[in-house]
Amino acid sequence: MGYLLALVRYFLYYMGRIIFCRLLPKELSYRITRLMADAHYFLARPTRRALISNLRVVWGKEKGEREIRRMAHRTFRRFSGYAVDFFYSPQINRDNIDDWVEIKDLHYMDKALSRGKGVVALSAHLGSWDLGAITLALKDYPISAVTLRHGERRATDIFRKQREAKGVKVIPLGAAVRRCFQALKDNELVAMLGDWDVEGRGMRVDFFGREAVVPRGPATLALEMGAAIVPTFMFKKGNRYELTFKKPILPKPTGVKEKDILNLTKEYLKVIEKYIRNHPEEWFLYHQMWPSP
Repeated sequence: MGYLLALVRYFLYYMGRIIFCRLLPKELSYRITRLMADAHYFLARPTRRALISNLRVVWGKEKGEREIRRMAHRTFRRFSGYAVDFFYSPQINRDNIDDWVEIKDLHYMDKALSRGKGVVALSAHLGSWDLGAITLALKDYPISAVTLRHGERRATDIFRKQREAKGVKVIPLGAAVRRCFQALKDNELVAMLGDWDVEGRGMRVDFFGREAVVPRGPATLALEMGAAIVPTFMFKKGNRYELTFKKPILPKPTGVKEKDILNLTKEYLKVIEKYIRNHPEEWFLYHQMWPSP
């Protein structure tokens, strides 16, 4: 049964790429995937429950249960739109990237790179992190992206090829350490997500007022190599995207490794928290972040 489901997922990825990129008008693609998102929301009970659970922690008593469920539903719809845009990314190139994306505060990234120690371009499961990496690559910033393997190898290959075709070097999670170190040593960007510990080797830290397990990789890399962390976020505004960079976060080693990793992680999580609260319907974390109370 597991293999059959993997084949179904691969078929959907493949058909999405072919149909949405080559056959259908973009607006029609949005409408179709929105209907698919509605069906997914009502049918995928574990995924829906995980997202609602996460939103409850973020908003606490500020929003009622009905509004939180509406937010979750809108999150499914938002993600479907981002998925369409990613499948259309073969149409993006150096000549038209400025038609797709407005870039703000790029000087923060340039300032961090001027140190000569590479940059951890840190984001979260927010907005379109994939298109953000593609934008930087098309703007001639050497970038490697640490990526999660999908459940089916052929689906993973589709996403890998689409990223690499735009100049993004793909580093599979689990085989990342050496290549990340080398990229930073070469004064390149390493794109990572900092809000969910996939491998189960993360660290416990306060996140939205409750203890959560988050990746230790971004802070560890930055401390080991002296690299700056530049929070990087990409959201859709109207018919275009906005790629925003925040002030570089510099590692401050004290010689106590675990304490340094924890402090640096706490510092960038504050930025991620702010962006999640500002864009609650674009936090696409469909895994339960916190254990149920």
